[in-house]
Amino acid sequence: MAGLIPCPLTLFVMTFAISRGIPGAGLLFAITMMVGVALTLSCVAVLSILFRERLMDFFAGKPLETISRTIEGVAGLALAVVAFWQIMFAS
Repeated sequence: MAGLIPCPLTLFVMTFAISRGIPGAGLLFAITMMVGVALTLSCVAVLSILFRERLMDFFAGKPLETISRTIEGVAGLALAVVAFWQIMFAS
C-alpha cells in the first residue's frame, strides 16, 4: 500500500516533466520509483518473516528469564560504553 501513495519527489518530477513537455520521462521516473519501493518493502517483509522464524528457533531451548537478563545486560553495557566514549573523546 505504501508504494501506491506518491512521494513529494515523484510529484515534483512529474510536474517538472509536464512543464518541460516530456511527460513520458516523468511517468518512467514514477514507475521506476514504484517498482523500487515495491521491491524494497517486499524484501523487508520476507526478511522479517525469515528472521522471526530463526529467532524463535534460537530461543526455543532457552528460558525466558535468562534471555531477558542477557538482553538487559548487553543494553546496559552498550549505554555505558557510549557514555564513556562521549565523556572521553567528544569535544
